[in-house]
Amino acid sequence: MFNDKEKNTNKIETLIGEKCNIVGSLQGDGLIKIDGTIEGDIFWQDDVIIGVSSYCKSNINCKSAFINGKVEGNVVCEDTLTLENYGKILGDITVKNLIIKEGGAFDGKCTMVIPVKSEEVSE
Repeated sequence: MFNDKEKNTNKIETLIGEKCNIVGSLQGDGLIKIDGTIEGDIFWQDDVIIGVSSYCKSNINCKSAFINGKVEGNVVCEDTLTLENYGKILGDITVKNLIIKEGGAFDGKCTMVIPVKSEEVSE
């Protein structure tokens, strides 16, 4: 999931375990990993990891997301959305970069955000 450089700098700061069920919105920063169940929107300043055992009935707004569980809701990523082998998204996504690995499933509309370069604006 992460390259060697990222493994050293990205440490999970928040962990929602498999047996944890949350009803309500989450907001925060730092790397979060969710293995449990969330019913409520997620507004996260950094990266979000949705584990294999997780289920999120949520709209997710974050920097980057690594989805390996099931998400029912819209996902907005400032940078990269990676849909892992067991990941499923039922909803629309808005991303800068999209990676869907073999086995990943996506059912919705995708909007790619393309940064406008200053050279293109002046022409």
